[in-house]
Amino acid sequence: MFGFVKNIMTYMRNLSKGEEVLSDRRKFTWMFVGFIIIHIASTVFFSILQNQLLVAFHVAAILLYFGLISLAQKKHFFACSFICAIETLLAVMLVSFTYGSLLGYSLYCFAMIPTVFYITSSVKSLKYPNVTRYGFSFLTMLCFFTIIVSEPFFTIPDVLSARPILTLVIRLFNAFSTFLYCVVFSILFVWETKSNTTQLQKRNQQLVEVARKDPLTKLANRRSMMERLNLSMHHLQKDAHPFSVILCDIDHFKKVNDEYGHDCGDKVLVTVADSISSQLRDTDFVCRWGGEEILIVIDGRLQTATAIAERMRSNIENMEVIFEGRPVKVTMTFGVAQAELTYRIEDLIQLADNRLYYGKEHGRNQVVSSDIKD
Repeated sequence: MFGFVKNIMTYMRNLSKGEEVLSDRRKFTWMFVGFIIIHIASTVFFSILQNQLLVAFHVAAILLYFGLISLAQKKHFFACSFICAIETLLAVMLVSFTYGSLLGYSLYCFAMIPTVFYITSSVKSLKYPNVTRYGFSFLTMLCFFTIIVSEPFFTIPDVLSARPILTLVIRLFNAFSTFLYCVVFSILFVWETKSNTTQLQKRNQQLVEVARKDPLTKLANRRSMMERLNLSMHHLQKDAHPFSVILCDIDHFKKVNDEYGHDCGDKVLVTVADSISSQLRDTDFVCRWGGEEILIVIDGRLQTATAIAERMRSNIENMEVIFEGRPVKVTMTFGVAQAELTYRIEDLIQLADNRLYYGKEHGRNQVVSSDIKD
């Protein structure tokens, strides 16, 4: 029992934070359970008042709502809404024309309008939401004003005059139930809005990641890198803040794919990306430039970038990628260049690429950061 209550409290807490979604089936189930409780209480009240007709009506209504709960599980939400609306109006009219408005059953007209608006707005699979929403609201308003207009013609039955305490209890119960329904569905509306907002933010974040990150390595993509390069170049031109780039490439990567398969190649790429990312500072930036090439922006001069590149090279040389129980040795070649005021971004990357190519042609597994002399 304690565990059940704890699970309910956890669910409600997550729902209030927008981290949980209240399913359409659960919405209808909870609403119908509330109606069942009200009808059970009404059955007791009218049993005391010895009104067998209303007792029979409310017992039938209880059985009806158990059937509607089963119908809601099959997602027949429009039928559930329509039957629930008709039953509620019949109950309100029948009791009000029997005892007048003294028992407070007409108050349920106020509770049902926000309820039906919430249900029709939040249940996405509900057919004809506008017909249900405005049609029922109109019928509810018509029902309530009919009771008000008929009020002068009602006479208080002697059975109520003889039981003022019971009459007060019934009226308070109906007023409390009406108030509770209005509060609960207002809270649910707020939670639903918060949940939708949270889900939308998550989807937007996912879209941002898809647009800005490489799906395999989880590094930034080329587009993100160009934004960062433009920003770094702006700071260089405005504040003379130096930066450098490192362009690196996995040695003999085609051979790895040919010998071990593309799954192994993907694992090598991911492992290398993780290794490089772990060597960087918060002010640096790394992306998958294309294929097995990785481009890094280093916040600092050529000497700093060269030292970082050498540390990356050594770390990758000394690690092993285990694929299907077999170790795969990996090395990388690095080309390093420092940005100058006269450079365009294309010039800077081309310089790093030229140094990378030189390293590839002269033994691989090395860092090249100086001008190439023939």
